[in-house]
Amino acid sequence: MTEHHDPSRRRFLGGVAAVGAGAAAAGLIGESAPGLRGEARAQALPVRRRASGKNVAIFGAGIAGLSAALELAERGFQVTVYERRQAGGKARVFGVPGSAKGGRDPLPAEHGFRFFPGFYHNLPDSMRRIPFPGNANGTWDNLTRASTYLGARKDRPDLTIPFPFPWPIPPGTPPFLTPESLTATIVSGLESLGMIPLPEILYFARKGVMYVTSCDERRIGQWDHVTWADYLGTATRSKEYNTLLADGLIRNLAAMKSSQASTHAIGLVGEATLWSVLGAGNEDGGSVDRVLHGATSEMLIDPWVAHLKSLGVAFKIGWSAESFAMANGTVASAVVSDPQGAEHTVAADWFLSAVPLERADKLVNSAMRAADPMLDNISKLRNDWMNGLMFFLKKRLDITPGHVNYWDSTWALTSISEAQFWKRDFSTYGDGTVKDNLSAIISDWNSPGMFNKKTAKECTPKEIAEEAWAQIKAHLNKPGKPPVLTDDMLHTWYLDPGITNPGTANVSSEDPLFIQTLGAYETRPTAKTKIENFFLAGDWVRTNLYVSTMETANEGGRQAANALLDAAGYAGKKATLTDLWVPPAFDDAKRVDRDRYAKGQKHVLDD
Repeated sequence: MTEHHDPSRRRFLGGVAAVGAGAAAAGLIGESAPGLRGEARAQALPVRRRASGKNVAIFGAGIAGLSAALELAERGFQVTVYERRQAGGKARVFGVPGSAKGGRDPLPAEHGFRFFPGFYHNLPDSMRRIPFPGNANGTWDNLTRASTYLGARKDRPDLTIPFPFPWPIPPGTPPFLTPESLTATIVSGLESLGMIPLPEILYFARKGVMYVTSCDERRIGQWDHVTWADYLGTATRSKEYNTLLADGLIRNLAAMKSSQASTHAIGLVGEATLWSVLGAGNEDGGSVDRVLHGATSEMLIDPWVAHLKSLGVAFKIGWSAESFAMANGTVASAVVSDPQGAEHTVAADWFLSAVPLERADKLVNSAMRAADPMLDNISKLRNDWMNGLMFFLKKRLDITPGHVNYWDSTWALTSISEAQFWKRDFSTYGDGTVKDNLSAIISDWNSPGMFNKKTAKECTPKEIAEEAWAQIKAHLNKPGKPPVLTDDMLHTWYLDPGITNPGTANVSSEDPLFIQTLGAYETRPTAKTKIENFFLAGDWVRTNLYVSTMETANEGGRQAANALLDAAGYAGKKATLTDLWVPPAFDDAKRVDRDRYAKGQKHVLDD
């Protein structure tokens, strides 16, 4: 292997600087003060606020930060966005170092593949407002339909789940099933039914109906405090039940494990996905699974940044937030470091933190926590690893027209073959010989490998690539049939550079994802804080959609923008927030359960 590494649902809520118009003239950047760092430095420098009261400093240019910036810039606020690495955050695409040849662009790699379920409403609304040449609906028109979901099994027939709804199916959509995949699906379905005892299947169905008919109060007050594994009773049930129904169903969710994730987190997204598969609850034009027909940066992030700049937003790329300073109960200033490491003071009317959980925990200091004890909850939240591994191939490999879940893989692998969806030919990247990217994600970094028996955290980059490749081959290549994936197809591989010091005791991830452990919903802080001019945005603040997704980040950004608009006395229309759809057919059952929950009684289906 050649290696490279470098709207009806009730809500639960009570380094080069690219500078847009006028940041320096607005006096947002203060003088440097050598010898002072952090909060002391921020307090030592002059604070210069604009009288207009419309200057906003946003820290973090991920989906949450970009979403907040869009809502505020459209309403006439002067916004400066500070981002330590690259716009897009975890959704960014980065070129593989040294891969560009003959004037071509470097091979496109990513922290993890992106997909856009049909039940997303808020992010698609933003995408429709981001212009893209030739598109009537902006970047939203860059979405294309994935028509299947493949559950690949080791030494067993695969299960292909087709997504035929909603109708009509757009022209050019890949076929849902081939004769071969249909045969394998029938065999796999019957085999699975035979291996999962009927009482366990009935038990699982009962548990599903119980969550769907649970009132919101029970979901938050009870199910958010029960793990998915305990809810499903995995300790006393068959291995196949656990593989397919407990863990297999949640593999593609953000770094979730059935033994850790709350039932509410899994149930909420599972329910939304079910309705989406059945053609209900999707946004206009949406389908259960969609992907971009090109690299995320090209299809979404770069046009988004360009549009924000046209609205007057200034971007400081390579600038990292270091600390905040309080004065008279508000944030007076912030310290940022530039690409050369020099520190500067930022003064603004409003401060919006859109950095990831682990960075927010370091930025929010003791004075801020004293002003708003809710901010102390940031330290109580958890994250885990979910990182991408690119396998660039010498030939196009259409495994299935959608995502693949390697159900028996110990590293919880998922992947998608990207060339079948992209309009841009992969040969325009790299050295011209790459035809596809088998974009994989490793979601379990703590379980032994199937072959090397080492956890991914214990492996060198080469060992990670070799073990993941072997696990994928073991699922795709069936005995007695021509192999689907062979070693001679591999051009090169590239591991997410967010994995630092791999193969050592100091291995870490720069991009862990917030995970929904027990009770996390009530623990999560809200976008609005008790500090009048300070707001939080991200997929880890309290949102309606409960798991770490681009939709959650977008919702968090909108919430922060609305809270800021309220504080600023803005009289116009605020950002819309569209909630998950649920069918009204269950309203009566939920009313009964709400009454039972208020009386301290179990759900009527609870055993």
